[in-house]
Amino acid sequence: MSDVRVSGLTIYPVKSCAGIDVDAVTVTETGFMYDRAWMLVESRKPKARSEEEARVPSESAETDGGTPPAPPPPPKKRRAKPRASVFMTQRTEPKLALVRVKLPSEVLSPSWDGILPPDAAMTITAPGMPSALEVPLAPASPLPRCKVGVWEWEGLAGDEGSEASEWFTRYLGKTKSVIRLVRWLGDGALPPAVAAPARRTASIRDLAILEIKARTRRGTG
Repeated sequence: MSDVRVSGLTIYPVKSCAGIDVDAVTVTETGFMYDRAWMLVESRKPKARSEEEARVPSESAETDGGTPPAPPPPPKKRRAKPRASVFMTQRTEPKLALVRVKLPSEVLSPSWDGILPPDAAMTITAPGMPSALEVPLAPASPLPRCKVGVWEWEGLAGDEGSEASEWFTRYLGKTKSVIRLVRWLGDGALPPAVAAPARRTASIRDLAILEIKARTRRGTG
């Protein structure tokens, strides 16, 4: 049996966007460093209230006795459960294939000491966009969390903010939905019911965190 030789390695910092070809990678317990650390999710814009709903009810007419009837009690509203924003892929948004991602060269080096420069950022560009999007690798403050869904899995991710949201929403030409760039927070990849020894094992099938998009070819060694 001939040996298998890896002829190329590609990481995809933003899921479903263009990848970065690398000569070497740092392998962590959840896969290649910075591979699919971010993804795009879509949520519907809230519906605007209709004129009828927004109209303030007028005062009730007086009865024959001169006393206005008591207004009916307001209906009890059930608190809607927040829906998870759904992840996006090139299957539904082919333009994502044209989104280019660049990371600082030092963080892609296997000899990197793990210390980020203060201004270290992921740079994102796309055709037709007037400027690049800069996403800090080390946020100045904790990112707000939002609920996201990947296939059957739902969990929390870090929202990269309004600038990134507006950039991607504009690029994809969305008018009835909002696109958000979210970051994996490093936990929650497996359901709580999974046994403790397995909880530090990433699920390839469910989240594709460890999916290796490496081009391989068989050779003689």
